[in-house]
Amino acid sequence: MTLQLPTQNNGTHPQKATDSFTIPQQKERLENLLYQKVQQGEDISPCIEALYYLASKQTTQDQLQVMWAEVIKERSAFNSLQRVIITAFAILGMIAFFNGAFRSVKPSAAANPPAVQAH
Repeated sequence: MTLQLPTQNNGTHPQKATDSFTIPQQKERLENLLYQKVQQGEDISPCIEALYYLASKQTTQDQLQVMWAEVIKERSAFNSLQRVIITAFAILGMIAFFNGAFRSVKPSAAANPPAVQAH
């Protein structure tokens, strides 16, 4: 007895039945098939190899997700640092500009009354 899996066709090319299942669902289906083959006395080595492959694939996906999360954290930290640096330079630029602008303004003569001399 062989287990027939339904196939799907999206109109352009046939799709494997296992493409629509998640890895845990694929593992569960393989474990069921393995159980059936054991009860019937059939060769189970292809099922065992497929289970090892799925376990390896899941481990690889988990590692990739961890690495991707680290990349996202690094990008976020870099973007935050970049914003802080840009803001600091903008503030320093404003301070330099206003410092130069206030120094170039000469006080007018009306602002400083002449000193009164004692006779």
